[in-house]
Amino acid sequence: MNRLKSSVLPLAALLVLPAAARPQTTDPPVQPKAEAFRAKLEALISQRQYDTAEQMVSRRLAAGDDPATTYLQIGKVYFDHEEWQRSAGFLEKSLNIKAGNDEAHQLLGLDWRALHRPDDAEVELLEAAKENPSNRVNAYFAGHQLILNGKFEAALPFLYRALDWKPLQSQALQALALAQARLGNYGLAESYYRKAIDSAQASDDGHYSALVNLSVLLLLGHDTARLDEGFSCARRAQKLRPDSPEAHFLAGKALFKLGRLREASSELARAAKLDPEDSKPHFLLAQIYEQLGQHDRALKERKNIARMQGRPGQAGMATVDLVPVTPE
Repeated sequence: MNRLKSSVLPLAALLVLPAAARPQTTDPPVQPKAEAFRAKLEALISQRQYDTAEQMVSRRLAAGDDPATTYLQIGKVYFDHEEWQRSAGFLEKSLNIKAGNDEAHQLLGLDWRALHRPDDAEVELLEAAKENPSNRVNAYFAGHQLILNGKFEAALPFLYRALDWKPLQSQALQALALAQARLGNYGLAESYYRKAIDSAQASDDGHYSALVNLSVLLLLGHDTARLDEGFSCARRAQKLRPDSPEAHFLAGKALFKLGRLREASSELARAAKLDPEDSKPHFLLAQIYEQLGQHDRALKERKNIARMQGRPGQAGMATVDLVPVTPE
């Protein structure tokens, strides 16, 4: 499989979903008393008055409030304020009392993801999908976590399930494309990236990552038509992110393969300037300068490669990893 097997770029620790696709409670409509309680928690936690917020929770429990619901409420507020560890602690307490709450499992899984505990994140997100299989957000997050954990084939059924829901369709297409590419199914991956690019739901960030990833796949071979298309994708990605080192590198790689060496050197030099610690542009620049008879410049590039040699993910190979799948 793997012409793409190089160090995998880390995906975002926590994904930001479109409003319609964000984690949603399955609890009954919020009562005024509960709404007021949450508002007080929000105010205290936003001011980092954590001890006061948790003392208020203790008083509510002493007054007879349902502990599973109360712990879930404060866990959710901590989650909203990106206090992952505190959120996880209260969500675990809630689940120890009432285990069958898919929302609590989902949020706890995302807490563990943010805290760099991928195995625990997988367990919780899979449990959320199991508890409420009709929830497409649960399915998406479970599939996405399996991709993060390198379990590409296992991710597929969850991601196909998420395709059914329009707000997540673009993200699910890109996640499916990434999984299929990692499985060596490049043609299928390309088709999903093309659909993601054409998706009306995709944001500029979504279009950017799909364009870059499609360019990566198109530049694996030497077919002129595919190289031209790969170059076009890289150019379109540059328009969305003019200072993207990946887009400039891919444009340079396409031009190099097309034999347009001077144009390629300009793109690759730009990529190297934007990301000085990436060895890939230097690897191609060394070859270009040798072919152009600029041996001193080629030697300088080889020295740059030697300086970077041995760093994780910096073996000097002229490939580029697929970019992260990040929901808009």
